[in-house]
Amino acid sequence: MIIQDLRELIVRPTLDALGMGGVTAENLVLGTGLVETGFRHLRQIRGPAIGFYQCEPATYRDILRYLERRPDLSARIAPLIAGEGMPDVSQLVWNLKFATAICRLHYWRKPGAIPDNIAGQAAYWKTHYNTALGRGTVEKYISCARPLTEGNYR
Repeated sequence: MIIQDLRELIVRPTLDALGMGGVTAENLVLGTGLVETGFRHLRQIRGPAIGFYQCEPATYRDILRYLERRPDLSARIAPLIAGEGMPDVSQLVWNLKFATAICRLHYWRKPGAIPDNIAGQAAYWKTHYNTALGRGTVEKYISCARPLTEGNYR
């Protein structure tokens, strides 16, 4: 997939609809997709995570509980859902805008501002998305997110 198309057609409109946009947030979400799957895989090879952002069903359920307590935020995400009510986790596989919203909401709940550079975002991803026990590394994120620094950053 072309990163600029993902940015302009999926990521930016989704984050803007949530009121959680900006280039820094866009780059973190795009970097997450690049390191997790390269926007090429929809299912974790040996694990439960699904979608381009590799969200685990348990994480998804936790985000839904978070949304239940925030009707204003639920109202902002509702237009991104296919159907009515909060969807089954499988929508993360085929609904790119909804999957992007869930990825952004995952980070939204974490402390601290999103760093404005790739190295800082790599560390933020490792701490808040991949976790200390995850197999991903800061170096892998930086390598995978290289397209964001090679002409497609903004």
